[in-house]
Amino acid sequence: MEMIFEWITSGILISLLLIVWAQVASRYLFNNSLSWTEEASRYLMIWGVLLGMNLAYLKGYLISIDFFTKKLPAKIQIPLGIFRKILSLIFTGILTYYGVHLCVLGTGMESPAIGINYLWVFLSVPIGSGVLFILFLVNPIKK
Repeated sequence: MEMIFEWITSGILISLLLIVWAQVASRYLFNNSLSWTEEASRYLMIWGVLLGMNLAYLKGYLISIDFFTKKLPAKIQIPLGIFRKILSLIFTGILTYYGVHLCVLGTGMESPAIGINYLWVFLSVPIGSGVLFILFLVNPIKK
């Protein structure tokens, strides 16, 4: 699973780099700005972040401030960890639910520069948060 997210996020990052480089090159070398690059890079950044958070979770890179919880007794740390996991499930569940509604709204809209349906942009929210919801269910939190 990690390998899949690594390949996808690496592809997004490379595409983002090439698109931004093309914009800089066209602007400063040819004095002509490409109209689609800003929009494409924004959408790739959104997809990269929402899929990258899954990779960060799988690798154990998500930030956790546990300064106070480590000072608590072990009897309290275990229920607190369960409570944090439940809160994470609730948050990603809500994000997935409203992401689906966002996709429904986006089906009738088209991006101005690229001309793609906003559904493809908004689909990043339910996919990214939905996969993270599933990962929270099946995988223990890694440190």
